[in-house]
Amino acid sequence: MSMDKQLTAEKWFSEYFTKGNKEVLERLTAPGFVYHARNGDRGLEKLKEFIDWFRSVFSDDEWVLDDVIEQGDRLVVRYTGWMTYKGGWFDVPAENQRIRETGIIIFRFEDGKVKEMWCENSDAAILYELGALGKNTHNVF
Repeated sequence: MSMDKQLTAEKWFSEYFTKGNKEVLERLTAPGFVYHARNGDRGLEKLKEFIDWFRSVFSDDEWVLDDVIEQGDRLVVRYTGWMTYKGGWFDVPAENQRIRETGIIIFRFEDGKVKEMWCENSDAAILYELGALGKNTHNVF
């Protein structure tokens, strides 16, 4: 496995997510970077906006890269994170809840930098943990 790719993933979590360091994205991403989101493709500026929101809503996060799999120009990371909810998401009141997020990010590299990214995470599970979704209103498999 390319240590450069793994180090990029580690910095993505330690610098971007945990510290909210938007400048690190400039070093980690290639020109024309694209984040393929559920609601359409986004560029670097949207990721910078996202982290401002994320840091305002969550704190004290810790991340574990559970699996890191490389194939060709792609790196797949299955991760688990724990963080404290501070309020500000869907009007869900904050009670200093410690919540867990799981997800998978796929990074596509070009010339040693992230050119494209896809992310699937557990937003619905987080909302359930925070009490935004009523108990016993859905099946969990």
